[in-house]
Amino acid sequence: MNRYFLYLILINMIINVIIFVPKILIEYRYEGAVMGMLIAIPIGFTLACLYSKAITKFPGQGLPEIADKFFKHRWLTILHFGSIQLTAFSAGLITLVGFIDILTRFINPEMPRLLLLTIYLIAILFIIQLPTERVMYILEIILFMNTPLIGFIVFKAFTSDYLSWDSILEVGTHLFDRPSLKAIAAASYVFSGYANLVIFNRVIKEKLKVWNFIIIFFMSLFNLFTTFFIPIGFHGSDGAQEYLYPWISTSDSLRLVYSPIERVIFIFLMFYMSITLMSITMHWHVAFELFKGTFRKKENKKLKWIILSAYCGCAVIAVMFIETILLNQITVYWMIARLGLEVVIVISFSLWARRRLA
Repeated sequence: MNRYFLYLILINMIINVIIFVPKILIEYRYEGAVMGMLIAIPIGFTLACLYSKAITKFPGQGLPEIADKFFKHRWLTILHFGSIQLTAFSAGLITLVGFIDILTRFINPEMPRLLLLTIYLIAILFIIQLPTERVMYILEIILFMNTPLIGFIVFKAFTSDYLSWDSILEVGTHLFDRPSLKAIAAASYVFSGYANLVIFNRVIKEKLKVWNFIIIFFMSLFNLFTTFFIPIGFHGSDGAQEYLYPWISTSDSLRLVYSPIERVIFIFLMFYMSITLMSITMHWHVAFELFKGTFRKKENKKLKWIILSAYCGCAVIAVMFIETILLNQITVYWMIARLGLEVVIVISFSLWARRRLA
């Protein structure tokens, strides 16, 4: 069992709990969200399996190294790298803007957003320039420290007296409603951590065993249905839609009576500060390394700082001008575009790898 592969999937699953996916799925709870999740699970799992098996046929190599050896056409490299770069960077940017909004709303409304953003950007820009192995080691430490505690909070949610199973079952009766593409795209995103293998395959030195895929299947099943049903159980099948961030409001419904901090929301957000930082860092590290791979033979420090400055500029503009409702609308269509692009890239790369190594 390769723990690094599981980390890539797990970080994406954990971040889904707090930002966007619950809101999208709950919005379509009466319009096929349950069936959408059931459809998204085999789609996402199949894409994860196909791409993971294809790229791990090149052990210890990221996409830039594979392209150097096997991609003969320069335009193909630029197109392939560019599409993945854009997706990875936008995934990190959406998460960053969303979490800055969460911190502003729930932790310190008086603190300027740009100051919060600056603190995050300093840490992110430092980490994304580290070697891939070191980024993975930092991710391992963060997950080791935070995952058990987040798991405990989820356990408290499941065992709470305020969890209404009747509300969950009411939504479950809409199982056979025709699903929305938006719900399918959002639900399939829980598997998308595999996409970071384009760079992090550098730390995976052997082929993945079947146990890795069995574990991520059950992890994703638990994650997806927990993300969707727990807020409904706490706030009701109608009330859950009223919240911009259903899981934040759900965590505020929990209490740890004998803890120094009774309100779970503060502990929950404290854990997610580092989780969110690493999720954004993973996406931007992938984008940054692909950028370096595109111009491998012409790499220079000036070009590197130009692209890092562009990252900062995009983040500042997004935080200043994209408000929460607009961000949610953008994210819905981004999810659909991301799913379509993943299908194209996974199928094309899998077929190419099979022919190349046949």
